[in-house]
Amino acid sequence: MSPRTRLVAVIAGLLLLGQAGCDRSPTAPPGVLDEGRAGRWVTASPESRGLDAAVLSALASEIDAGLHGEITSLLVVRHGRLVYERYWNEAGPADLHVVNSVTKSVTSLLIGMAVHDGTLPHTDVPVLDLLAPRELSDPEGKERITLAHVLTMRTGLAWDEWSTNYAEAANPVASLVRSDDWPRFTLDLPFDAEPGTRFTYNSGVSVLMSAVLDRALGRTAESFAVERLFTPLGIEQWRWTRTSGGLSNAGWGLSLRPRDMAAIGQLILQEGVWDRSPVVPAEWIEASTVAATRFTDGTGYGYQWWLGRDDGAGRAIAAWGYGGQFIVAVPSLDLVIVTTAENFFGGGFDPWILADRGYRAAGVAPPL
Repeated sequence: MSPRTRLVAVIAGLLLLGQAGCDRSPTAPPGVLDEGRAGRWVTASPESRGLDAAVLSALASEIDAGLHGEITSLLVVRHGRLVYERYWNEAGPADLHVVNSVTKSVTSLLIGMAVHDGTLPHTDVPVLDLLAPRELSDPEGKERITLAHVLTMRTGLAWDEWSTNYAEAANPVASLVRSDDWPRFTLDLPFDAEPGTRFTYNSGVSVLMSAVLDRALGRTAESFAVERLFTPLGIEQWRWTRTSGGLSNAGWGLSLRPRDMAAIGQLILQEGVWDRSPVVPAEWIEASTVAATRFTDGTGYGYQWWLGRDDGAGRAIAAWGYGGQFIVAVPSLDLVIVTTAENFFGGGFDPWILADRGYRAAGVAPPL
């Protein structure tokens, strides 16, 4: 091999290392990393960060066997180090994935920044006061819906997007998409509960966050995110689709790379701080991760974030996207788990199964 050929081979190897992780040990199972770098992340072995690699590899073996549907990525970060990274179905670290309702959780962070800046008032203000004037066909009582009700999915508006698949015309999301003004379509819905009294998952309500930001900032939620969230976190690639009226689709429109999803999870663990600089106000993350709704299984919902069962030192925090897109942060373990998937017609796991594997890998009993 000539010196020039050898140099080209070395450079190619380094580039591959940066894109695909650092499986340096020839005896390590696929996905288990060692000391090195993978893109933005410093990598380490699971054991060096107090995790049992066998638990992570067992989960990957289940994925190999098809027990969790069509998974495309699994990443684990512990104590700020990427310790596990594996891809399936021809996916890779450079690929953007539609993260669906993870978009809701990301947009909630933007709302928190705007409130902290004073661009938006407190969350108890009526959401109609924060929107451009619209002629509603059914305005009665809508002034009672506050920004807090929007954030917690407790608006009282009648909606059911879980009884039918999103691909079906009968799903209300399909009617929302066909409308020429998504916020007006949502606010024209009738009430079936008093605002603040009942949780109803409603992607149209999440779009109201984007409309609020658009009016307050004079620019799109995407533009605000690029300046205040994506750039500080080193997120260099994304896609964000728009509504028919040109708003950033805060319900499900964002596409991200898995390593960047992990960075958002790490930001939550670090109470909004990245590289020693505040990005999201710590008090907003604290408020976002208090359960406004508690479900019968012990889980809950905050400001567009799902919350796991209390483990005695807090709750796991999850951004949950249709089809298996998850960012799961477990503060008591200083742990982040990310998956992307294509389970659009069932199958897969929920974020609490991922959290459960994290607890087990850390040698900690999962919360009941």
